[in-house]
This record gives sequence, C-alpha cells and structure tokens, in this order.
Amino acid sequence: MQPAILAPLQHRPFRSLFAGQVVSDLGDWLDFLAVIALIVYRWELGATALAAYSVVLAIPTVVVAPAAGVWIDRWPRKRVMIACDLVRAVVAFGLAWAPDLGTLLGLVLVKGIAGAFFGPARQATIRATVPEADLLAAGSLSQLSVQTGKIVGPALGGLLVALAGARAAFVADALSFLASAAILTSLPNAAASESARATVPPSFREDLLTGLRHIAGRRTLVAAIGSMGAALFIIFTFDSISALGLKELGLGESLLGLAIGSIGLGTALGAVAIGQWGQQIHPFLLMGAGQILCGALVGIIGAAILLHARGTEFAWIPVWLLIGAAAAAITLPYVYVLQSETPPELIGRVSATANAVQTALQLVAPPSAAVLTEWLGVGFVFAGTGTALAVLGLIVLLCHPSLGLRSETAGTDLGARTT
Repeated sequence: MQPAILAPLQHRPFRSLFAGQVVSDLGDWLDFLAVIALIVYRWELGATALAAYSVVLAIPTVVVAPAAGVWIDRWPRKRVMIACDLVRAVVAFGLAWAPDLGTLLGLVLVKGIAGAFFGPARQATIRATVPEADLLAAGSLSQLSVQTGKIVGPALGGLLVALAGARAAFVADALSFLASAAILTSLPNAAASESARATVPPSFREDLLTGLRHIAGRRTLVAAIGSMGAALFIIFTFDSISALGLKELGLGESLLGLAIGSIGLGTALGAVAIGQWGQQIHPFLLMGAGQILCGALVGIIGAAILLHARGTEFAWIPVWLLIGAAAAAITLPYVYVLQSETPPELIGRVSATANAVQTALQLVAPPSAAVLTEWLGVGFVFAGTGTALAVLGLIVLLCHPSLGLRSETAGTDLGARTT
C-alpha cells in the first residue's frame, strides 16, 4: 500500500511542480548564505546592513503580494511561475557581481518581487492539481522540499563559498532557477479563471475585495491567519537573536549551521509524519500542540541562558530537532486550512493577502527583539517569547472545537478526524 504522503505524486502536474520546487528550494539556501557571507565577511558590515537585508526581503510580500494575488488569479499560472524563475535567475547572476550593499539590496528587492508572484501562483497550482483529500500530503511534500533545501543548501553553500567564493553560490542559485523553469514547462496549461473568462472582467479593486471578503466571511480562515501571524511574530522575535542565544549558551559561531540543519531535519521529519498520519487530526489541534511544544522548548533555552547552564553542542540537538518538528505541526495544518477553505479561483488572492499580513508582523519582530534584548537581555527574551507562544497554542487548543472546516461538512476523511 502506498504511503499517504506520496499520494499527490500520482498526479503528473503535481510531480512537475514538486520537482521544480525541490531544485529552486535548494538554490534559495545557497543564495541566502552567499548574501550573508558578502555582507558580514567580505564587506565587513554590521547589524544595520543585516537588518536592511531582512527588511528588503520582506517588503515585496507586504507591499506587492496582495496585488500580485489578484493578477495571479487572472493570468496563466504556469507562465507566471516560469517568468518568475527566469527573472530570479537573471537577478542571481547579477548578485554574483554586486559591487556594494546598495546594488545587492536592489537586486534582492527585484528577486523578492518575483517571489511574491511565484509563491501564490504555486499555491494556486497545488490547489488545482491535487484533489482535496491529498492537500495535506501535498503541503507536507512542499514543506519537506523546503526543509531538505535548508539542510542540504547550507552545506553545499558553505562548501561552494569555501572552495570558490560567494560568486559560485550565486551562479549555482541562478542555474537552479533555470532548471526549475525548464521543469515547469511540462505543466499542463490550466483553464482560465472565472474572472479571466468573463466578457467584462471585474475591476482590480473588486477582485481584491472579493478575496478579502472571502477571508472575513470564514471564521476558520480568520482564526488560521490570525494565529499564524501571531505565532510568526513571536517566532521571528527570538529567531532574529538566535545567534546571540547560541553565544550565551557557550556555543561557537560554527554551530549556527548545525542548529539550522537540525531544525530543518526536525521539520522535514515532522512533515513526513503529518503527511502520513495527520489526516485524522483536526488541523487547529495540530497547530495548537505545535505552538505549545515550540514555546516550551524556546522557554527551556531561555531558562538555560538565565541560569548560565552549559552543555555540549550535541546536547542541544534533540531540542533543535523537536523545535523543527513543532514548526511542521504549526505550518502544515495552516496551509491545509488555507487551501481547503478557499475555492481554486480565489487561492491566489487569499494566500497572497495572508502572506502579506504575516510578513508585516514579521517586519516588526526584529526591531522588537533588539529593543527587548537591550532592555531585558537575551535570556528573558527567549523565556518570554517561549511563554507567549505556548499561551497562544493553549488558546488555539481551547478554541479549536468551535472552528469547523468546510471539509468536515462535506464528509471527507478529514471530517472524521480526532478532536
């Protein structure tokens, strides 16, 4: 019997989409480390430059994505994704020869705008290429690709930077986008959306408002987007000072890659488990449990810092693995709710708007972390954010019985889930 997590791969369009994602996700992490290497090591710039990089990464999702979602629901999604990959390939080649921070940030902004179109287009394509019963497994495979890239990408990126410099990593990233574009050409041409087929298409404003009204009219979507936004704000608050946390624990800078890789491995394993067995569990139950577990573990790290506890780097690997598994429990059910509660013709607008809300909150997190760290110290920030995340998870658990899903009333497998 085929594992449930592999069910989406029976559908040829999803196989092409997934193959393209695997290649580009790997390249994304090569790119990330190469940019950090340029800013910190080659140009010897400090926290302000890193903060500027973080802001530029987030701006397209906040400013461009909501509008992009409207166009994505009108345009052929296959062409959108291929065009975005080609733009990102050109930009990645340009990054290899960026002479200064300003040029680098400008190129990163263009790459981010292309990504703001690509992400919702991919979500909409997943929604259109797999049946509803396979959406959770499809999301798990997508997350598995992201986390595998997070594990393998830094290792390859570090090797490339060490052997040939940051330029080689950017070139490899560009080639990965070209490969992704080539793979996506095998996708079938999807039928035009209802608004695109209309004799007199709705105005841009009306299309945008339709997506917003759909979110506002479904309590499950409001709860999912709101709780996910709050969780990401909390997570990015402690994540932005994670390097300082490692330092306070007595762990060297060389272990940052180990921590990232361990969290990525934990998320990948969590994605496999949820994709295989998560169909029978209410998504909000999974989200709440993941938030409680992640919050408790981050709180433990904060307590260890405050108590000046020390241990070998290997002693923290189980904690990092469990944080990764908890992250999978938070994100995958959220993606499933977004997909299952939204009709295919609206998924571009809804996912783009949801991403914009969450990214706006993420933008506030790093400066908040900086202020709190100066005021309270690293240990208190970890302990406080961990507690806040656990409390949020408890609220989600308490509220989940009242958050019915459309699929439950339709009588699918997910309607028989454990509550």
